[in-house]
Amino acid sequence: MTKKRLLVLLVAVLILLAIIFGGFWLKEYLDQKKEEEKTPISLVAMGDSLTEGDGDEKKAGGYVGILDKSLTKHQEVRSVETSNHGVSGNRSDQLLKRLKTEPDFQKAVQKANVITMTIGGNDVMKVLQSKLLDVKVSDFTKAEENFQKNLTEVFSLIRENNPNAPIFLVGVYNPYTTYFSQIKQFDEVITNWNSNSQAFIKQQKNAYFVPIAQLIENRDKKNRDKPNPLLSDDYFHPNHTGYEKIAHKLDSTIIKELKAGKIPKKKE
Repeated sequence: MTKKRLLVLLVAVLILLAIIFGGFWLKEYLDQKKEEEKTPISLVAMGDSLTEGDGDEKKAGGYVGILDKSLTKHQEVRSVETSNHGVSGNRSDQLLKRLKTEPDFQKAVQKANVITMTIGGNDVMKVLQSKLLDVKVSDFTKAEENFQKNLTEVFSLIRENNPNAPIFLVGVYNPYTTYFSQIKQFDEVITNWNSNSQAFIKQQKNAYFVPIAQLIENRDKKNRDKPNPLLSDDYFHPNHTGYEKIAHKLDSTIIKELKAGKIPKKKE
């Protein structure tokens, strides 16, 4: 082989190697850029027993644990980190107090780029338990006023700690639709409560109301005077299947806002 042919062959080999390694480098670069475009989610869940996951017979963490896994399946999401600050039995005034006094809670809120909240069910139940079957819609007027006041302060504190993260407020539901379907006041109270919460949310920046009443309530006549199949053995909290429905609703709502550019990149 002449020197000229050898030189041509060497140049051809070098060009081929450059193309191969250049292709590898380009693919790695593009993959890295694609990964950087994804959003790492740091989710803080706050509120009551629905956030804590009471009633989940699989001990999977309720909607928070389910949401943790489902969000990671979306191509827009790089990673998911959750921090659960739900406390069973909490009313809105108790959530407000914790947010004012617990430094770890405040730090978690500061780092979050997604915030979910379940609150209000225990505010309703406090009145309901005192009235039971003699309940009147007017009995909830003062409780609703106090709830709105507390919710306003909760949102104000959240925004002091985190101005930009979207807040997803989950609505309340009537757990007694199979046993006390004839007591229409229950439905009216829940409808009014959710309507007022939704109206409040519309006045907030980057906040979203997530209704779940239609997902959890069961009005099938064949289930009358029987347990709601989406509730746990306490007939109040969702079971695992019920939490799956809540998580799915939250998942779709969060991803919708992520695609709309409403979820900021988490601070690394």
